[in-house]
Amino acid sequence: MIGSPPRILDHTALIALFAAGNDEFIFALWARADRRETTLVFPAAAVAEASHQLGLDDDAWESLLLAQVTITELGQAAAIGSALLAGPLVVRQVMYEAQRTSGVIVTRAPWQYPADGPPLRVI
Repeated sequence: MIGSPPRILDHTALIALFAAGNDEFIFALWARADRRETTLVFPAAAVAEASHQLGLDDDAWESLLLAQVTITELGQAAAIGSALLAGPLVVRQVMYEAQRTSGVIVTRAPWQYPADGPPLRVI
């Protein structure tokens, strides 16, 4: 049963997820999603940026996506809906998805987000 707001993981949180042994919170969050207790949202731009920075391919993501995880596309609605937000594309899509789902952004880089933006969980 999912009762908490979705967690929107930005690229810094996704990078932390791949080093989960070093971050208890992010591993526990993924474990909750694996038990279907919460939903994790991975915006496509954040997945692309994390993959680029870590040099990952499709196989690296396979086990993570078995949990209650949604990868959101950067389609027309997200592209247009995020266009007037501040920051680089990856940050804008993360903010757009958090606004759209009433979710909480999980990040290691809170300075990327405006103070009046969606709620943040800094890891």
